[in-house]
Amino acid sequence: MILRWFLLCYISIQSSGTDHDDFIILFLSQPHAYLLSQLHDATRLIHSQQHPLTQIFPHIKVSIVNSHDYANNVTNWYSIYPLFSTLLTTFNNLKFLFICEVETRVNLVKLVEFSKSLSRSVFVGHGLINAQQSIIHHYSIIKDYYPDPSAGILISSDVLALFVERDRQTSYSLKIGFIIDTKFELAKMISELTEVKMTDRSDLFCNQRQPSPTCITWNDWITYSCRSSNIRLIHIYFGIKTFYDFHQQRVSLLKRTWLSSLKNVNYNLFSNKKDPSFENILVLNDENTLIGHCHKTFSLLNYFNNTINDQQKYLVVVDDDTLVSVSRLLSMIQCFMLNDDVPLVLGERYGYSTYPYPTAGSGMIFNRQAVKLIIEKCSCPEANTPDDMYIGICLQQLTIPLIHIKELHQAQTIAYSSDWLKHQKPISFHKFDNIDVEYIYKTHLHETVVDTQKDEL
Repeated sequence: MILRWFLLCYISIQSSGTDHDDFIILFLSQPHAYLLSQLHDATRLIHSQQHPLTQIFPHIKVSIVNSHDYANNVTNWYSIYPLFSTLLTTFNNLKFLFICEVETRVNLVKLVEFSKSLSRSVFVGHGLINAQQSIIHHYSIIKDYYPDPSAGILISSDVLALFVERDRQTSYSLKIGFIIDTKFELAKMISELTEVKMTDRSDLFCNQRQPSPTCITWNDWITYSCRSSNIRLIHIYFGIKTFYDFHQQRVSLLKRTWLSSLKNVNYNLFSNKKDPSFENILVLNDENTLIGHCHKTFSLLNYFNNTINDQQKYLVVVDDDTLVSVSRLLSMIQCFMLNDDVPLVLGERYGYSTYPYPTAGSGMIFNRQAVKLIIEKCSCPEANTPDDMYIGICLQQLTIPLIHIKELHQAQTIAYSSDWLKHQKPISFHKFDNIDVEYIYKTHLHETVVDTQKDEL
């Protein structure tokens, strides 16, 4: 039944007349069974509002489009803006595009009614703003709003058409290097290409789960909960990349925070030198690079594949300055690792040029089949090649899926809007500079690990 929903590129809710205005709902989706089940629920809720909508707005045709359907033929499809041209071509009468996540819930009648009250050039949603310059926003000093997709983003066709036209004229998008925070980068691009800044209507576009009476959208996000899974902590192996000079400075903090949760789970510290102060240190080679770490990471991948017990099916690779919620990580893995025969990588997705990659600092999660293929088919160009970026190239060449996990974070808490963080339960943060590490862990990540099955390896 679910598969039949996704064989279609979109689902239309329309009147019987031939004259209509297209109102497009674009779900930011990914090709994974767990997420597709959520997409099915969201689509069904939109479809259930067909009758009242057609009674009030008989000339409005609502079509649902899933972003992952364009993954094979639109470069950087996940960054949203590359889909604009295709959508304008596909829907000749497009008036508004509503972009949202699979957890977003919508009062469709109120949303269409609101769109009728707007001017021709519209870019509106729940506005987020930076409290300070952020590394994930390239230290931009811009203080404009950018949207929270969980509350939905409404853009008029005039803005979309002007964006596409000026992008063609200037080749703006071709000059983009890194793709980091797609919601911020979307607002920045729209502003620079069309001179239309985002309007904050957080009174209507709501990102909380319990909406106020004024909300026309809200966020129905829930925590990962797949308790029927047989995966437990003993099946996960953690490889932590470190360096002798950081053992006391960083590893000691890991021992006082999340490593204390791993009493029954194997982990190793992959370093360049033994240290009697710490157990579980492995020295696979004594080289150390200031940047890149490709050789170290591939040594870790090989060690997992060749040495670690096969019952430990999943590899988590992190840095020695990565904080992790082990409980939430386990819950997430239980929902996504559904078929061990199919290679899969989970991570926070960044992009460079035409390929996505999992950010190493936030944590990269592999099943065994993915590790096996990577080490068989790929090898580091240089010792200091950026490991995560090269893994991204390798995944693309091998067509191994990379699923974006938004609860993994490459930066510190201060790099993100607090309004955005409040509607998620983070799984990781990265970097220890100028913060109280133990406080950040206790405040944002600490959670009792629920792992009732006690089988040992």
